[in-house]
Amino acid sequence: MFKLTPKEQKLLFLLISLLVLGLVLRFALPEQNEPGIAKTTETVDLGNTAEAEGAEENPEVETKVVIVHVTGAVKNPGVYTLQEGSRVFHVVDEAGGASDDADLERINLAQPLYDGQPVYVPRKGDECLQPSADPFSQQEGFSAAGAQKININRANKAQLETLPGIGSVKAQNIINYRESNGFFQSVEDLTKVNGIGEKTLEQIKELITVY
Repeated sequence: MFKLTPKEQKLLFLLISLLVLGLVLRFALPEQNEPGIAKTTETVDLGNTAEAEGAEENPEVETKVVIVHVTGAVKNPGVYTLQEGSRVFHVVDEAGGASDDADLERINLAQPLYDGQPVYVPRKGDECLQPSADPFSQQEGFSAAGAQKININRANKAQLETLPGIGSVKAQNIINYRESNGFFQSVEDLTKVNGIGEKTLEQIKELITVY
C-alpha cells in the first residue's frame, strides 16, 4: 500500500471537499429556488386578480341618458332613450329618419336634448309648430301645461325679465348658460348661472319650469 505525502494528502482532501460541495449545491439549490418561484407566481396571480376586479367595476359606471318624445314628420314617432349630450338629429335618426314631408329648415337639428323633452318635427305646409311640443321656439316660453310658468329652456330674454329678481344681465346670463351647456335638467340647475343664487331661486322657483 502506497503512502501519500503531506502535500498529496492536502490535494486529495481539497478534491474531496470540492466534490462534496458540488453535490450539496446540486441537490440543495433547486429546493431553495422553489419557494421563490412560487412567490413570484403568487404575485402575478394577485396582480391579475386586481386587474380583473377593476374590469368588473367598470360596467357598474352608469351612462347618463335622456328620454325624449319625438312626434311629427318622422317615420317612427315615439319615446326614445339616448345618451346625455345627444342632439335633435340623433333622435330623428333613432326614429327612422325624417319622413318625405318633413320641413327640416324649421327645426334646429343641432339643438342639445334634455330629459323629458318633446321634439316635434314640422311637416311642409304646417301653419305653425305645435306649441306643446316645440322645444326650440323662443317665442313660446310658457309651460305647455298651461300653468303660465316660464320655461327657462325656451324663454327669450324679455320673458325671463318678467321674473322677480331677474333683470337684463341675469336674463342674458341664463341664455348664455343655456347656449353653452344645453338645456337645464331641473329648476335647481339655475343656480349654476352666474349671478343667481339660492335666494333668487327661492323667489322664482314656483314660477319656472324646465318642461
